[in-house]
Amino acid sequence: MEKVQDLVCGMMIDPNTAAGQLTIESRVYYFCSDLCLKAFQAEPARYDETLEKHEPPYTKTGPLVAPKFGAAGSGGLENEPIPEMHDHP
Repeated sequence: MEKVQDLVCGMMIDPNTAAGQLTIESRVYYFCSDLCLKAFQAEPARYDETLEKHEPPYTKTGPLVAPKFGAAGSGGLENEPIPEMHDHP
């Protein structure tokens, strides 16, 4: 069988001797080690851009965590009064 690439570390490996394999959306991924397999399981979309990505509803900058704009509790548009309320005192 032809060699395949471990998407985590980039190593070319023989699927018959791979340390692990994982199937997602009918596609089989092969890994050179359990460490690469666990890294892929934690964030599959990071290593394969064809997989759907889900962004968290918050942003993290250093130790600060804040909801993204428009997310519930962010103080975004969901808290704006309707336009008619601006016209009346």
